[in-house]
Amino acid sequence: MFVSLIIPVYNRPQETRELLDSLTRQTRRDFETVVVEDGSAPHLASDRVVREYADRLDICYVRQPNGGPAAARNTGAAHAHGDFFVIMDSDCIVPPDYFATVYAEVEARGIEFYGGPDMAAPDFSPLQRAVSYSMTSVFTTGGIRGSRHSIGKFSPRSFNLGIARPLFERVGGFSDMRIGEDIDFSMRVAATGAQAWFLPDAKVCHKRRTSMRLFFKQVFVFGTARVNLDMRHPASRRVLYALPSLFTAGSLAMLLAAWYASPWFLLACIGVTALWLLGTPVQWGGLLLTVFGIAYAPWWFGIPFGALMLLWFADSSLRNRSIRIGWLSVWTSFIQLYGYGLGYLYGTWMRRIRRRDERYTYKVTGFFSQKTR
Repeated sequence: MFVSLIIPVYNRPQETRELLDSLTRQTRRDFETVVVEDGSAPHLASDRVVREYADRLDICYVRQPNGGPAAARNTGAAHAHGDFFVIMDSDCIVPPDYFATVYAEVEARGIEFYGGPDMAAPDFSPLQRAVSYSMTSVFTTGGIRGSRHSIGKFSPRSFNLGIARPLFERVGGFSDMRIGEDIDFSMRVAATGAQAWFLPDAKVCHKRRTSMRLFFKQVFVFGTARVNLDMRHPASRRVLYALPSLFTAGSLAMLLAAWYASPWFLLACIGVTALWLLGTPVQWGGLLLTVFGIAYAPWWFGIPFGALMLLWFADSSLRNRSIRIGWLSVWTSFIQLYGYGLGYLYGTWMRRIRRRDERYTYKVTGFFSQKTR
């Protein structure tokens, strides 16, 4: 068996450098790396970075016009020489024993399709670690993503996915979906009867987003993609996927009722929102909002939200061994649920109510920066 690592890249030379640097530290080095530049701006292309590692890695660099991550992965597969593909996102860092683990597991068990977990590295920023918590916790939509320990059926994702070349070719590679393409891919693989293995020791460190704003954008488009996936794969529909939208709508209803019951709480919310718009870090604005909520919000509003915040705070603080990250995780978790929920509502409005084609839902990425990729 020979492994080809396929990495689509868009405007991320520094992340590409960090990923390639981690590959030079692998304990097993018999793999090739295919980097596909997906229409990046000239000054943000990764060609110079790739050249720096040409003498340390078996590496291939391919350019293509911007076509999205799915098209870039298909291009990478077409240029790969391996009989087994490993697919990662460019914002990943690979622990030294990753490929040794993959070779051992795949060859010993005859695995054709697998996914591995993602985690935060110890040197990630507090915000990155808080975002990682919100994207992997069973107390947010992380439980929906699926793993050995979570709620939903396991579905490998493109940040850490492996597949045998014959099976990749059998399903025709990735589809033309711009967002949610990795879930669509896993569903089509599952439809062939192939088993999706979860390899808990094949971990990657996943950086995700570096600001609250970008994180919100990312989860919003994920929520939109979920509706498109439901339309493409009707058998995959689950009430579970609508829970963030129900949480969002219910939160809004409770907030409006709390404002009506306590005008002082309304004024406090307006003031904190103004501070956020002026650039106050969300965790400090959140602290003020919490204090005002304790002072002015009705008990029937404060108790459920307080309990949820305490749950996130305690769980993340223990997992990360940091009260600071625990507090940040409270607000990244709210953003994660509200962003996903609003995206799902937007997708439902566009697809099911307005009856628009899938391509119309992608127009939201014109409003949201391409960095959401």
